[in-house]
Amino acid sequence: MASTWEQPRIAIVVGMKSEARVVGGADGMVVVGGGSAARVEAGLARLHEAAPLHGILSFGVAGGLAPGLRPGDLVAPEIVLSGADSYACHPGWTRRLARSAAKASQGPLLGVDEPIDAPERKRRLHRETGAVAVDMESHGAARFAQGKGLPFTVFRAISDPMDRAIPPAALAGFKPDGSADAFSVLAALARSPTQTAALIRTALDAREALAALLGGRRRLGRLFGFDQFV
Repeated sequence: MASTWEQPRIAIVVGMKSEARVVGGADGMVVVGGGSAARVEAGLARLHEAAPLHGILSFGVAGGLAPGLRPGDLVAPEIVLSGADSYACHPGWTRRLARSAAKASQGPLLGVDEPIDAPERKRRLHRETGAVAVDMESHGAARFAQGKGLPFTVFRAISDPMDRAIPPAALAGFKPDGSADAFSVLAALARSPTQTAALIRTALDAREALAALLGGRRRLGRLFGFDQFV
């Protein structure tokens, strides 16, 4: 039982440092992937080598693929898809996450290695895979967890919905380590100022998603619900 461990080691995988701040108080157990599944796996390997992990949670924002999902809607998928591969999330942990949020979607989540920024691509991926949401870190975390036989699940909030394009300036706004890059955003706007309105909309959507994550974080407690199912 998790409650018998003095301190369960739960790794939290995020994409950006803003998501890491929502996690808070994880005592060095956060891996910031910055949109790279390989970076996620390398970070998890370092943590696991330092001392065995007990579970892995992918936490943060995601893009919406299914119609009807809006900024701030939460997803606790039962499965992560990546190409021809699929990774089942831990049933008990996933149910606990889903119960913490009213109407959390449990449909599949798609892991990709490049941003999905256009509505037509989102619609096509939804048709082809059935996935309701997409991110760039969960498949790396799922692959590592499966290889080590560790409980794994996902708790994400929709930032950009299916019908919203992500402006190039927003994609330029993050460094590989997940930190914000304001200079690159300003440079992109200088080259194409018509992006300004879309960039503001994207920022407001992201803020709504982070607020939903923070609410979920508070409801789940220090161990993100892990101690309530193992």
